[in-house]
Amino acid sequence: MATGSGLDAQFGAKDETTVGTQVVVDRFFDFNSADLTLDPTYIEGVGLQAGRKFKSVNQVGIARRSATGKIEVPVMTQGFGWFWKHFIGSDGTAAVVSGGTTAYEQYHTPGDLLGKSFSCQVGKPEPDTGVVKPFTYRGCKVLDWDLTFEDNAKTLCTFTVDAWDEDTAAALAAASYESGNLQWDFAQVTAFNIGGTASTSSGVTTLAGSSPVSAVVTSLSFSGKNALSNERFGLGNAGIKKEQLENDFTAITGSFKAEYNSANFVDEFSQGTSTALQITCTGNVIESSTNYLLDIIVPTVKITKAPVAVSGPDLVMVDGEFTVYDPDDGSNPPIQIHIISTDTTP
Repeated sequence: MATGSGLDAQFGAKDETTVGTQVVVDRFFDFNSADLTLDPTYIEGVGLQAGRKFKSVNQVGIARRSATGKIEVPVMTQGFGWFWKHFIGSDGTAAVVSGGTTAYEQYHTPGDLLGKSFSCQVGKPEPDTGVVKPFTYRGCKVLDWDLTFEDNAKTLCTFTVDAWDEDTAAALAAASYESGNLQWDFAQVTAFNIGGTASTSSGVTTLAGSSPVSAVVTSLSFSGKNALSNERFGLGNAGIKKEQLENDFTAITGSFKAEYNSANFVDEFSQGTSTALQITCTGNVIESSTNYLLDIIVPTVKITKAPVAVSGPDLVMVDGEFTVYDPDDGSNPPIQIHIISTDTTP
């Protein structure tokens, strides 16, 4: 039954075989908001005619077509692995957990974004008619992303999409969703560790000798930025861009809010030393002793901001920031995301 409101909206996506060649979406995700929309570039002529003081409609047109916007999704126990392909260029696959049958694990580390793109479709309900109108976008790549863990809140992810074009003629895809899919929340953050030594064997990074963060941390965010040349318009392309190519360093930064504890963050900041961070979320049992898992390791970070400010009678807090670096040791990746779920593919 149609409501004519956002309750009927839908968001789906699918990897493209050829960058910019639109495909029919077949994976659907819960989402909180999507402002992805067409962003054409108009150009105007200024040809003069005697007696005309307004610009002529015959001298205005669309020179470039593209689309952009932000999408916010709840981070779910199933389906979240797909996003890392487009967030960090991961080539991760899913393999059954040793000794299991229905639990699969994925390891995601940074890779190339070249040749990786997706089509996505947002179903936008029309209030007057109740009809969900399909808006399909091709040649999509992710410009930036934010993943946030916060006290007394659900875990959320927001990302910005850059697309080649918007299509309103393609049919609305029939949405279907994973059953029993749950959203991660702050209570499921079962470990947050700092320090230690990272090592990588057979493509899997682990952290040894780390210690639980002793400070009370109320929020932690990771933010990624993909430097993409997304203005590759040229003659003969009919106003449509070519593939967005990486043209600068990838950046991953972070922020946190914590009660002041000199043993965590502040000493690393003042001394300029590197440290490692690991955050682990543990969910329901999948089978035997294997649970849903979302685990992030960053082997080398610099705490770039850790102000200790007394702002009144309340607890002294630190609003800090950090930057993720390549360990430059020929072994460990800048970031690893480990997921265990029932997904047989990312």
